[in-house]
Amino acid sequence: MKYNIFYNADFVASDYAFDTTRKSGELAASLRDGGEAKVVDPGLFTERAKAIIDRVHDPEYVKAVITGTPSHLAESQGFAWDPKVPTMAIAHSTGLVAAVADVLTSTNRVAGSLSSGLHHARAGRGSGFCTFNGLVVAATDALDRGAERVLVLDFDAHCGGGTRSMTAPDKVVQIDVATSAFDSWTPASADALFMAGVDNYIDTIIEALELADGAGNFDLVLYNAGMDPANSGVSSADLELREHMVAEWAAKRDQRLVYALAGGYTGGGIEMDDLVALHRLTVDAFCA
Repeated sequence: MKYNIFYNADFVASDYAFDTTRKSGELAASLRDGGEAKVVDPGLFTERAKAIIDRVHDPEYVKAVITGTPSHLAESQGFAWDPKVPTMAIAHSTGLVAAVADVLTSTNRVAGSLSSGLHHARAGRGSGFCTFNGLVVAATDALDRGAERVLVLDFDAHCGGGTRSMTAPDKVVQIDVATSAFDSWTPASADALFMAGVDNYIDTIIEALELADGAGNFDLVLYNAGMDPANSGVSSADLELREHMVAEWAAKRDQRLVYALAGGYTGGGIEMDDLVALHRLTVDAFCA
């Protein structure tokens, strides 16, 4: 299946260099070979994304990210502030807004954005390398476009407490499978938070998808496709299987879905080329 993936150079604009601020550029370069996934510039959606960021985040925090002052807010995600940090952070939300438009206003069922640094951000501060909560921005945009229910399927290694803190469970259902308790949250309504280990990781993914099947209909799924379970010891084979399971689950439901890269880090024997290959598992699974 051919589909669009949203990215432009603003995703890597910050002077601050870290996996979250650099890997999307490396992945985009790997995709410019005429494959099934087409890299598309989301720039036309920048102003729409900015407007939603202003709605879902506190004004004082947004101003701090833009200006760098006060530093305890501007750098609350863990990055040293520079004038291009806001450009980078806005771009990652913009990609998701463009992807939402792609699947909700056309016949396209799947779209991706090379976005990361999302689900830990709160309304009034950043956290865990996440500046603005692009998942909340994307869910808000979907609801603005007429969606009645959105599912956030978060398979990042860490819990998505920031997203849950900024959304209403009756409109945005959240199902997490995590390998780390960082940013844990308390499920309500149809929500679920699963803690998985290396040995039962795929079984837990199966359980989460079965729960999602029983949670009713959704106008959109936002899939936070983290590859950082690899940093917790989950094998690349299991992560590849996970991505095919999610893609097949969505196809069987004829489910409109937008994915983000989410977490994934170098270190512990994982080099940037390895990290790109892990994120390519997501891209390639949805091409099948």
